[in-house]
Amino acid sequence: MKRWVAAAAFSVCLWPGVAAAQTGAPAPTETRRSVTVAGLELTITGALDGFTLDVRAEPIAPGVARAVLTLTRATPAPPPRLTIRWSQPSVDMAGMWTPDAGLGRTIVPDFASTRLRSTLTAAAPVLTLYGRGEQNRLTVAAEDAVNPVLIAARLREEDVRVYGSVELFSERHAPLTRYTTSIRFDTRAVPVPAALGDVAAWWSRQPGKQPVPAPASAREPLDSTWYSYHQAVDEATVLAEAEAAARRGFKVMIVDDGWQTGDGNRGYAHAGDWQPERLRRMRAVTDALHARGMKGMLWFSVPLVGDEAAVLPRFRGKILHHWADQRTNVLDPRYPEVRAYLIETFRRAVRDWGWDGLKLDFIDMFSSDETTVLDRADGRDIASVYEAVNRLMVDVMAELRAVRPDVMIEFRQPYSGPVIRTFGNMLRASDAPNSSILNRQRIVDLRLLAGATPVHADPIVWNADEPSDKAALQLLDTLFGMPQVSMRLDALSPAHAAMLTHYLAYWRANRDVLLDGRFSPEGINAQYEIVRAVNADKQIVAAYADRAITLSEATPKIDLVNATAASRLLVEATRDLGRYEARAIDAEGRTVSRMSIDLSRGAHVVALPPAGIVELVRRP
Repeated sequence: MKRWVAAAAFSVCLWPGVAAAQTGAPAPTETRRSVTVAGLELTITGALDGFTLDVRAEPIAPGVARAVLTLTRATPAPPPRLTIRWSQPSVDMAGMWTPDAGLGRTIVPDFASTRLRSTLTAAAPVLTLYGRGEQNRLTVAAEDAVNPVLIAARLREEDVRVYGSVELFSERHAPLTRYTTSIRFDTRAVPVPAALGDVAAWWSRQPGKQPVPAPASAREPLDSTWYSYHQAVDEATVLAEAEAAARRGFKVMIVDDGWQTGDGNRGYAHAGDWQPERLRRMRAVTDALHARGMKGMLWFSVPLVGDEAAVLPRFRGKILHHWADQRTNVLDPRYPEVRAYLIETFRRAVRDWGWDGLKLDFIDMFSSDETTVLDRADGRDIASVYEAVNRLMVDVMAELRAVRPDVMIEFRQPYSGPVIRTFGNMLRASDAPNSSILNRQRIVDLRLLAGATPVHADPIVWNADEPSDKAALQLLDTLFGMPQVSMRLDALSPAHAAMLTHYLAYWRANRDVLLDGRFSPEGINAQYEIVRAVNADKQIVAAYADRAITLSEATPKIDLVNATAASRLLVEATRDLGRYEARAIDAEGRTVSRMSIDLSRGAHVVALPPAGIVELVRRP
């Protein structure tokens, strides 16, 4: 374990920028200082240009500390780009975890440009380096989850060390006189999920990052119209699907894109008016859902106003970007008229139309670039785009919760960071149609930082000709999140219907373990080959690859899930766990065998069909 070291604070004040501005002198020189945090020697560099920089190390726990940075200036000015650097020997360094799995899990060489970019609307500012045993070697997290933060870790071949960096104000920022933030460093040799869980808890204790509570309905399996119907969601279709969903026990239904337009091209040229062209009798639809004991959620592409939208002239001059491929425009939330329009649009859906929740899509399109004017002028009352999004969503939640305190709000990757959890009480894996392995990876990635916020699968869809045990893998891959299903439920074959009924019943019966138990995924580099959840009474362990399941806890009940193509599971007991009565069930819920298993220390082979589950109950 690393030494727990605190260092004295330091500050430096340079004023070369004033002279440069008055005399045409060269750009301000870069300031360079060092401080020790959690046993790491940090170097902070930046051209301060009239700012005073104060840095201090603040211990949190053995092996955990943070560097607190404060910038101050007598008069407002754009803040300087600050870079925090460190290095450590590459000893037992097997990979790198970030919330953006698209960056890969490899520690890249120092000539690569790979780095994590985080803002309020993209990812979360955290990176973990881990060893072969998936123990934390370093987890670094930034407090600022609104403004752009860049985090990187790269290997230098000359000395075989990993060089890390955090960059603040890497993009233009509005003038300010004071800014305080911190960077947290964790060097403990703890499992990666534990290190990331502590980061999530650290964020949630900070002002402005307290997660919004999730209603019970956010923890229900959900029926989605997207993959099953796409934009063809007229009233008769929605009500027929709702009837089928209710019969199969669904309690929540999302009506996705298409309700607001007669256009069926899957583009966004007609987004932004938000008039129910297909679902003209909105209240009749929500009343019908409620009569069936269901709740309904409605989709919106939050920032988009299409080239064909009637409302577009109203927002001329209040556009951030034009999305040419989709013939649509991204609104600028820094204008109060834009925020007011969106707030009233969402409030009407809940207050007047009776929807119980909203799926708020595409907020990652809210972003600034080098052409964005960052000031409060020309009608803008907020300079920063990201701070304006924060203000928009704070106001949206206040208005919606005043109408419906248990309103459901779904956001999806990549906008799933700690500030997003203050608005959304449902986080969803990004689009992965019929790609259940990818769906699994995204669910697990989300859960590692989501705390108690429910994590939903991208809607599950499979081919009608898929054998039931293969289709069941779509559900098993999403077992540790909330299932969302997007199949035409009345058109399911008998085998598919039996499979779906069985797994939804299993999921509900074990929801407290799957969602609230101690969550322990394994196999980070292999999209999580083993995932387990454990509480005092039961553990559920799913194998997604043909590798041994290690058991070390003798809970009264153990469920082993065979999410592989093999007809057996390999189990290794690390100690004598006792004798269990076992029942094996197949993908459609039929009992295929009963047996007794003595889980003595050592290796065991358990016969089990693909997509099957063996339920173990310990003998008294």
